[in-house]
Amino acid sequence: MKINVPDKYADLYLKALTEKKRALEARIEEFRKEIVEIDNHISNLTSLPIFQDQSSQQTIRWDPAAYRAQWPWTRKIAHYLEQKDKLVTSAEVLNYILEQEPELDKQKARSSISAALSNKIRSGEYRKFTDPVTQTAYYGITDWFEKNTPEIEKLPEPLKEKLTT
Repeated sequence: MKINVPDKYADLYLKALTEKKRALEARIEEFRKEIVEIDNHISNLTSLPIFQDQSSQQTIRWDPAAYRAQWPWTRKIAHYLEQKDKLVTSAEVLNYILEQEPELDKQKARSSISAALSNKIRSGEYRKFTDPVTQTAYYGITDWFEKNTPEIEKLPEPLKEKLTT
């Protein structure tokens, strides 16, 4: 996308784009909340007797927050980020997914996670923060960052202690 903006309007244009991005992110968050509500409704509906196997009389409930092996890698990572609500390393994501799916090949999973994280960073949905001391890379949702600096409450405890003491 090539844009010809006179220098004197560049700041104004940047602010307008930033505002539009914030508005779109707010709408995305509304959609996410609506999806959770729909998942809850589906769960409630599937627990009704008409959806149950009459022979077994078992209640089948679908937990909308439960991990699903069928998800794409990006959704698995997003699920882990939602669970942690903190910046995470790719190794943490890998360990979590392997706990959920022990039959996965570790090397293939590592490559898939790395590719998914790179794509999310490139798309602007995630940001990467590198610990200045250990050079460990941490990943998180773009909303958790002020420019390129993560919010203090989104840092993992050991990193937070290192950086704030």
